[in-house]
Amino acid sequence: MGFAPLPTCYDTLSPLFHAQYALVEEIGVGGSGFVLKVQRRSNGEFFAAKVIAKDRVSRQTLVRTRSWGSVPPGFELDEQDALVVPAEAYVLRKMRHPGVCGFIDLFADDRFFYLILEYHGASVQASNPPKPMLPPSPPISPLSACVPLAPTASGEGSALPSPALPTFAGTPASLLPAASPLTPTNPPPPPMMRRTSSDLFDWVERQRHFSEGIARYIFYQLVNTACDLAQMGVLHRDWKDENVCIDERLRVKLVDFGSVVIFDPAGPAPIQYEKRFYGTCTYASPEVFGGGAYAMLPAEVWSLGVLLHVLLTGENPFLSPADAIAGKRIQTKVVLSATAQDLLDRCLAVRLDERIQLEDMRHHPWVSGQWAV
Repeated sequence: MGFAPLPTCYDTLSPLFHAQYALVEEIGVGGSGFVLKVQRRSNGEFFAAKVIAKDRVSRQTLVRTRSWGSVPPGFELDEQDALVVPAEAYVLRKMRHPGVCGFIDLFADDRFFYLILEYHGASVQASNPPKPMLPPSPPISPLSACVPLAPTASGEGSALPSPALPTFAGTPASLLPAASPLTPTNPPPPPMMRRTSSDLFDWVERQRHFSEGIARYIFYQLVNTACDLAQMGVLHRDWKDENVCIDERLRVKLVDFGSVVIFDPAGPAPIQYEKRFYGTCTYASPEVFGGGAYAMLPAEVWSLGVLLHVLLTGENPFLSPADAIAGKRIQTKVVLSATAQDLLDRCLAVRLDERIQLEDMRHHPWVSGQWAV
């Protein structure tokens, strides 16, 4: 099935978008749309605008909700008097977390969803960013005060189950073709093309790798965010350096919840039954490549382990999916402490019974240790 081309001229975007926001620069382009840095005309504040093409949205990434309140511009209620919105927008609007770029607004036109988000971070301009002054090591943070997101018995917030999608402003959203299991010969679509950005990818590119103290400070924030989200019933499912925004004080915030899943944290651990792959191939756990059902929480831990390896060494630990399946990591010249190596080994254990639990990660001695530059 062919996709409609993305616009080459931003003048074709919604008049409402142009009336409220001035385009500053393009941050990136991906398979489902593009992300822009914008400035609100009314007060000069900067935001990130994620423009999502409707004909590139699968029904698994849409949710039906009756708790939105007023109908956003460009939307209409379906036959069940509910809104059908991107799951990413639903989750971000429901929760507030200091480790996540927050929801600002959502509207639509015939072709696109416009998701306006908090803009966080600072682009790396110099080859050697200034060394930050790290704060004293805090205690392990408690669960953040956020709204639980477990789907209700009525299905509120659940992925849209029906193959017949409702109409958005007169244009039905198309479905992506069925995906095959991810294998080394069937990789996911190309990653997002970046322009200027404030993501961790750029910082790692400039720094090559961080000292253990800096890496710990960054990873500590990410682990606490992952644990808090899981306790709320949210799994991001696409942890990678390009989805982490970072500022000059090394405060990090997670972005791109396009692969998010909502589950009941009081129930059984969530399992992915579909063969459709969510996430990024180079961060995928060995069990994902089998194409069968797999436990989502251990897969989240694996992705965080890959991200930790990138922070500590500047490199992905695996050269290919086959190496990930075999647990064959690259040889790195970076000398790591015994506790850092232990955490890496436990995150990247191929056997699930040897892989560390997500909640145990933030209590690991390396994560909860002292910051040391």
